[in-house]
Amino acid sequence: MLFTWEGAAIAAAIMSFPLMVKTAAAAMESIEREYIETARTSGASEWQIFRHVYIPLSYKGILAGAVLAFARGLGEFGATLMVAGNIPGRTQTLPLALYNAVQSGDNNAALLYTVILTITGFAILWGVQQYQQYLATARAEK
Repeated sequence: MLFTWEGAAIAAAIMSFPLMVKTAAAAMESIEREYIETARTSGASEWQIFRHVYIPLSYKGILAGAVLAFARGLGEFGATLMVAGNIPGRTQTLPLALYNAVQSGDNNAALLYTVILTITGFAILWGVQQYQQYLATARAEK
C-alpha cells in the first residue's frame, strides 16, 4: 500500500473519517428519545430502528459529515505525503502538485490547481444543495 494511489486514498479517508463520524453522531444524538422508544415498543429490532428512525431523521447531518469529510480528504496533504509519497503521475495529489508548483515558482500551474480544487469544492456543494432540494420537493409532493 505504500507509494500507491490506493494508499493515498486510504490515508485521506482515515484523516477525514473523524469529521464524518462526529457530525453524523451529533445529528443522531439530537433525535428525540421518544421516537426510538416508540420503535422499540412497537417491536422493531435495533437494525430496523437504525434504518427507519436514525437514518431518516439525521440524514442532513450525515450528508453534512460526508461533505466535510470529502472536503478534508480533497485537501489532505500530510498523511498522503507520508504514506504515498509525491510521485508525479502516480501518487501526486492536487494539494501536493499545488505545493510543488508554488515551491518551484510555476504560478500558472499553481493557479490551475487552485482553480480545479475550488471548482471541485463548489461543484460538490452545489450537488448537495440540489440533492437536498430534490428531497424537499419529493417530500412535499407526498
